[in-house]
Amino acid sequence: MSKKHNQARRLAAAVLALTLAVGSPAYAAETSAEGSSAAAADTASQRFSDVSAEHWAIKHITKLSALGIIEGYERREYRPENSVTQQEVVVMALRMMGLESEVQKNKAETVLPVAVSDYAKPYIAYAFDKGLILPSEEVEATPAKATWGTKEATREWVAKLVIRAIGKEQLAEDLEGESSSFNDAEDNSEWAGGYINAAVSLKIVQGFEDGGFKPQGKVTRAQMATFLSRADKEMVSRPKNIVTGYVLELTDRKLKLLNANEETVEYTVSSDTVVYNAKDDSRIALSNIKLTNEVYLVVKGNAVSYMELTNEEQKLETFEGTLSKLYLDQMMVSLQQGNQDTLYKLAENVAVTDSEGRGLSLSSVVPGTIVELKRNTLLKEENISLIVVKQLPISKTAEGTILSIEADKGTISFQENASGLPENYGISLQTSVKTADGAASDITKLRVGDNVTYEIKDNALMNITIRKQADYGQSVQATMTSLNEDKTILTVSKSGEGLGAYYIADNVAVTIDGLQNASLYDLESGDELKLELLNDKVVGITVTSRSIKQYIYASIIGYDADTKALMINSEAGVGAFKLTENTSIRYQGSKIDLSQFQTVFIGSSTSSNSRKSRVDLKVSKDKVVSIENTQYVDGTITQLTNNSNIANDLTIRTAGGQNLTFKVNNGTPVEVEGKTTATLGDLKVGDLVRVTPTFAQDYVTKISSLKSGVYKVLLTNATSREVQGKDASGKTVKFTIENDDKIYNPGQASHTFSQIGIDEYITATIVGTKVDSVTIQNAQRGKVTGVDAAAGTVTLQAFGGAVQVVNVGTGASVKQGAAVIGTLGSVKPNDRVEIRKDESGKYVIELASVSKRTVSGYDSVLKQMVFKAGTNNEKTNYNLFTKAYLHKGSETVAAGSFKADEEVNVYVIDDKIFELEK
Repeated sequence: MSKKHNQARRLAAAVLALTLAVGSPAYAAETSAEGSSAAAADTASQRFSDVSAEHWAIKHITKLSALGIIEGYERREYRPENSVTQQEVVVMALRMMGLESEVQKNKAETVLPVAVSDYAKPYIAYAFDKGLILPSEEVEATPAKATWGTKEATREWVAKLVIRAIGKEQLAEDLEGESSSFNDAEDNSEWAGGYINAAVSLKIVQGFEDGGFKPQGKVTRAQMATFLSRADKEMVSRPKNIVTGYVLELTDRKLKLLNANEETVEYTVSSDTVVYNAKDDSRIALSNIKLTNEVYLVVKGNAVSYMELTNEEQKLETFEGTLSKLYLDQMMVSLQQGNQDTLYKLAENVAVTDSEGRGLSLSSVVPGTIVELKRNTLLKEENISLIVVKQLPISKTAEGTILSIEADKGTISFQENASGLPENYGISLQTSVKTADGAASDITKLRVGDNVTYEIKDNALMNITIRKQADYGQSVQATMTSLNEDKTILTVSKSGEGLGAYYIADNVAVTIDGLQNASLYDLESGDELKLELLNDKVVGITVTSRSIKQYIYASIIGYDADTKALMINSEAGVGAFKLTENTSIRYQGSKIDLSQFQTVFIGSSTSSNSRKSRVDLKVSKDKVVSIENTQYVDGTITQLTNNSNIANDLTIRTAGGQNLTFKVNNGTPVEVEGKTTATLGDLKVGDLVRVTPTFAQDYVTKISSLKSGVYKVLLTNATSREVQGKDASGKTVKFTIENDDKIYNPGQASHTFSQIGIDEYITATIVGTKVDSVTIQNAQRGKVTGVDAAAGTVTLQAFGGAVQVVNVGTGASVKQGAAVIGTLGSVKPNDRVEIRKDESGKYVIELASVSKRTVSGYDSVLKQMVFKAGTNNEKTNYNLFTKAYLHKGSETVAAGSFKADEEVNVYVIDDKIFELEK
């Protein structure tokens, strides 16, 4: 491309030299839209009569009108759908490049290689001279008798011209060989691909909804204005009436700007000044422009006709605190931040506003006012240039909940019950703390989540009275010493602290690795424990020093009834263990006493002929925790023959590593989750199965698929006891829970089918088509008020106001939608979350997505909240979470109370509204 370009430019220079020598008639200005040879910028408030304020290109038309790049016809018409000619495009491009005055210097008569209107001749000659257009390309592309200048410009031709205008021809060369994203790329001219790709990559041009670019299509006046407006940011040269810089001062009449040359310049603004936001092309109010924002201006003299907010970031350093004293004679303020006061110097022209940007007088800022002092980092001086009044001094007594305590900063925040809003105050030496009975206390006794009464005097926190302390969770490592007879007090020894005792909660959860549904009876003196405490009461016990070893399908080779010593032979070899009065003994599902063990399991002798059956047992150290005759064996299929006329061999590998082989007849029943009828052909190596052997334990009577996972409940049917759930991959499954004995509800006295709620999570083990066991997760949901990543805790304010500390551990994963986005450190205060466990028992924290939406209404038939369509094609209809929190402040409201045009915060998890906040 570059070689061809250089050759063409040399040709252009030769042609121009010839035309200047020959001469040409003088050109005259026309009265068309681009006809004026030196158009002055009209005020940007000019409205063309045929371009409405809602027109998709209004911003770009307004901008180019202010710049004087485009003009209107009679009757103030712009005619946005009219097509543009090639000569009009060249004129507009050169004006956008700020070359109008350069063009007009060339008054010599010119003979051009193409035919154009008289007014356009100097523009076209200049464009040939600068290589914006090339004779070799334009003459070849134009029929002999056609008028080149009045030919309608095509979209690909405009893309080429604009890319050359902004000096990005090298980019077009680099992208020439890249495949096109448009479905009509075969319609491109041979030379056009690189230019179109470059224009698309710079977001100057776009395609159509049908996926095409329409390279041979015409370009409308609205489109041309948009192309040049978008290309403006890439222009090497610009019109002189464009100014960029940072706002140093802004009123409704005056703008002080630090320009690109680091000069301070003043301009006037008025009601005629139009303001747009560059990020989304939206019209905004002048009040949206803040101190030190980066802006783009179109000016006429010293008046701003068009303004664009190009970067919302404020170049300000902020100091927040309570004003202690104002020294007007010295232009200084003393600011209380935590427990110390700091002096700040004020600029002579310091501005004072409220939080909404409304101007205030400096004398109105009195001691006790909560303020933000802002220093402009663009300037070399360190004086405060802006004071924002956040809150005037208040005196009140209120009730609320403690949201956070930052002792290092000397601050405490409350959520006031009456308003539901957070408030932040500094802790000082004069702040007193009392318990509910009036006894003196101190700050260290306060907890996040405490319900308190607090007294404020001139913004100073005077008194805090604890009305009800919050639940407080912590973890303790200790060694078990003893458990009292009624299992209500646990005595432990803690390293370096001696003995300690804790009350045990009624529904304490006991965990011992390898032992399902462990209880307090399974604890032993000397066990190393991890205790989970809630308000100093034990709610969870995990044994960390030992685990339960499981032996599957073992043979009894000896038993001494006097010493209760049992010898077995298993895949792991011969072992000897002791039965105790606490050993759980079952035969064919029925519980039997220790005294019956020999009769039932051994018979009259210990010979192999008298052995009744294989056994499964769980052992802790040398003691048998439980033993029962083998009812079934769980394992992974490692071998399966499938012969039509003979018995098949099935080999499974147990979790303990045993390889067991059974005979399977072709007619043996097979149950597979998700299938109504299944055969041996539905099984394959690698499947996890449960095998039910015959009494003789050589043949198999049934094979069932075995699956354990976490499911989100979608539907329940109390009559059929059927649950429909969704697994981690999004697959929907159905299963039946035969009875309540298969349900486990941690921490609850009862466990019934009715406790399985829609949108809740359960951990289920499914054997075949039936559930073997279900654990209700009781996920926790609410607003995060604090995170301690090092300790692995999240402080959560649940829906309804209760605050608790959740110990999720340092290995918790954080998800949003289907993606894992980080670890606990990525969770922030005010996030809305759902905390649950995955298949491995690790905590998962699901972050809700949040957006601000406008209500359309509530569909009471479909039970859906409906929102008005936004600018990004967002979803408009949402189902509500079963326990969705709908509220205004701390007041819970009904779904039907949300009315059309209300602004709301919408929190969504798994495509359902989790929280809706007025």
